[in-house]
Amino acid sequence: MKKLALILFSSILVLTIIFFIVFRYAVVPKKYNNMVLSYSKEYNIESALVYAIIKTESNFDKNAKSSAGAIGLMQLMPSTASWIASEFGEDFKSENLYNPEINIKYGCFYLNYLFKKFDNMGTVICAYNAGEGAVKNWLGENGEVEEDKISYRETKNYYKKVLRYYNFYKSDEIF
Repeated sequence: MKKLALILFSSILVLTIIFFIVFRYAVVPKKYNNMVLSYSKEYNIESALVYAIIKTESNFDKNAKSSAGAIGLMQLMPSTASWIASEFGEDFKSENLYNPEINIKYGCFYLNYLFKKFDNMGTVICAYNAGEGAVKNWLGENGEVEEDKISYRETKNYYKKVLRYYNFYKSDEIF
């Protein structure tokens, strides 16, 4: 009887682990892994944050385009990407933002730029979504965004969603 209970328990445990792994990677995939790891390292950004932004912005759809005109995996605005291209001394074409490598490179560069400006992940996340100007109005005395000051509902939801995915990807680094 004990042997049967042990086999049953072991089987349930194995099935639970398999379900967790399949569910985990279906919900929070790690596509474009080499590019994310390379550019997040180059620009000193946690890969978990890059994955969280890609998941939130485009759900890993390299052909995504928002109604506001943001393009690609990290949903970069052409005006922002044009500025980034000029920083690299590159010619800019908005269709290049559909290229995952260019999009991730530019997105990581932009996150690095925002971190130099704000030095706080929550503030950077809000600035990535709403822009630097809006974020300056939401800063508290400590220089961090205060959630109750965020006047854009979309940014409040975006901030929470990115942090949720960030925590998923961060916990994945343990395994």
